[in-house]
Amino acid sequence: MKNQISPLKLFLAGAICVILGFALPFIIILGFIENSFALSFLIYILQLVGMILGVVAAAGLAVGRLNKEKDERQAEKDEQKSELGWMK
Repeated sequence: MKNQISPLKLFLAGAICVILGFALPFIIILGFIENSFALSFLIYILQLVGMILGVVAAAGLAVGRLNKEKDERQAEKDEQKSELGWMK
């Protein structure tokens, strides 16, 4: 079954979460919004989810690249077999 969510989209979602997790505390320090327990918890969750999505996306990209290289090697082997098939 083909993966419905691409690793690139996961990576972008993770990056947005991490950036928000960085920007919100900075905005709190500057005094534009008031800090609360719920906001601090939300910031923590954003950073955690962003890091997890980034790791999952990196793994997905690595697996996809390995599968692509494996398919290319298999295609080269099949091509070599078809070229040398007349010698059997």
